[in-house]
Amino acid sequence: MSPPINTRHLRRLLGVVLAVALASTLTALVRPTPAAAAPGDLILNGTFDNGSTQPWWTRLASTSTTVNAGQLRVRTSATVGKPVWEDLVGHFEFGVTAAQPYRLQFDAAADVSRSLRVSVSRADTPFTSAVDQSVALTPTMRRFTFDFTSPFGDPKAVLLFHLGGQASSTVRFDNVSLSPLAVDPATDPILYWNGVLLRTYQALDLPPTSSSREAAILHAAMHDAAVSVTGVGNPYRVRVPVSYPGTMDNVVAPSLHAAIDRAAYDVLTALYGGQGQSYTQTLAGAVALRPSGVNTAEAARGDTVGAVAATANLQARANDGSGNNTPYQLDAVPGSWRPTNGKAAVSPNWGLVTPFALTSGRQFRPGLPAGVTGGYADLLGEQEYRDQVQEIRDYGGQTSSLRTPEQTQIAFFWANDLGGTYKPPGQLFSHTRIVSEQRQLGILANARLFGLVALALADAAIAAWDAKYQTPIDLWRPVTAIEAMGGAGWQPLSQDRAGVPYTPAFPAYISGHATFAGAWSAVMKRFFGTDAIAFDATTDDPHAEGVIRRMPGFDHAAEENALSRIYLGVHYRFDADAGLATGRSVGAYVYANRLRP
Repeated sequence: MSPPINTRHLRRLLGVVLAVALASTLTALVRPTPAAAAPGDLILNGTFDNGSTQPWWTRLASTSTTVNAGQLRVRTSATVGKPVWEDLVGHFEFGVTAAQPYRLQFDAAADVSRSLRVSVSRADTPFTSAVDQSVALTPTMRRFTFDFTSPFGDPKAVLLFHLGGQASSTVRFDNVSLSPLAVDPATDPILYWNGVLLRTYQALDLPPTSSSREAAILHAAMHDAAVSVTGVGNPYRVRVPVSYPGTMDNVVAPSLHAAIDRAAYDVLTALYGGQGQSYTQTLAGAVALRPSGVNTAEAARGDTVGAVAATANLQARANDGSGNNTPYQLDAVPGSWRPTNGKAAVSPNWGLVTPFALTSGRQFRPGLPAGVTGGYADLLGEQEYRDQVQEIRDYGGQTSSLRTPEQTQIAFFWANDLGGTYKPPGQLFSHTRIVSEQRQLGILANARLFGLVALALADAAIAAWDAKYQTPIDLWRPVTAIEAMGGAGWQPLSQDRAGVPYTPAFPAYISGHATFAGAWSAVMKRFFGTDAIAFDATTDDPHAEGVIRRMPGFDHAAEENALSRIYLGVHYRFDADAGLATGRSVGAYVYANRLRP
């Protein structure tokens, strides 16, 4: 945040100040070589154990540095009334990576009580800092530690101790280190706010259509906030300009965490605040997880960036057709969908919603079930249709004797249809979290991965609901078909929390679960470059509480998800097959065309 020196001189400063230091000491030419940094440590000679001051330098020739008893002793110049960066001790040109967490540590003391400002800054304009903090020094040596996440990448960063603006004094330093930290999922703001989203799903009985749309807005905004702060990657909707306002003594870089937090908070509040959800305490929890090196000015700048990212993504969806509540008109012929469990059609116009990446909801529209080209009568006359109805009757009923115990477990494991669960999109987000943590992804990788998954799930819902409602066949559910074929009293395995048979209230073809799963697997295997990543999958369904299933790869998980709907008795096989194919096309398209690195 604080520019150490004039633009014209900074890149040449190391050579200049070292020359001054060497000229001021007759023994300079015989000083020992600086000690190498410890593994992972970016700072050379941070312990000063070999008696050398190299590669540490001072800005002013009148500032002297010596090593005594393994400590760097700095006699500062008298710069009362001048900027703190007028007198500097620093370590020049090491690399930092955007969005990488680091830990800065040092021991320091002074012969008189005084303040010290420390920063890790860009080595060129704009002279923004990854960390900029002030500490109070006393004659007693104390340990100072600051964790931070760099908002930028720079191969020539500089660590600076700002000593100016005060009367001359002697300051001692020891054990200076700057090391990258391992990824900690508990402090990743992308994972944090995705978890908040899943809890919101559980609190509100939302259909998978609107919930997937809202997830896409949330993750696109967080992604855009991260891209805007770091400059890494391509935004979905907006790259917020970051101008670094301030004087030469206070050039403010936005906090990456604050930008993501504010984007998430604003989006969730806009989407769910009217449904009784408050995120004030949630935001406070996010603030508590920020690195200790974030100061108030950086947080304020991050807030500004995040707010703009949130507004841009919310406004882009303001007239996307998601509010179309035109009632569904029943076709009222054999083979056509009719209400199940006494519930009206859910989201009948969702196929007309403006997609997030696709050109339209029909872009990957599958052919009609069983390959028919006519209407309901043609479908009901097909042997394939009758065979598939029989398959559900045999394997998907409450009292099926053919369904194996594992198939029953699979059926409930992937269900998540009921209120209080995180619904199908939530389960796929949960599995994304599991893989992310397993692979130790950082903030930027998670911003992109979750953004891609969210956009793909949102467009998968639009594509699936287009096939359900906007095509010539709005197919009835198995419970209705089996009853029409003489199976009075047959009920699906699917049930609510009280054990009452339950079938989702929208047409069967194509399966939403399968479409979501196909889109998810297509994104995941492209993002990671392989399908062969095993993970332990979890569920939120009350009928599979505590069940964990080992998945050998993403495609296997998607295919098991699709098949589960047959075992549950709510979908036909062609619903699952067409849903998978459609979803995979959606996911591949989203990955190829959005959030490019």
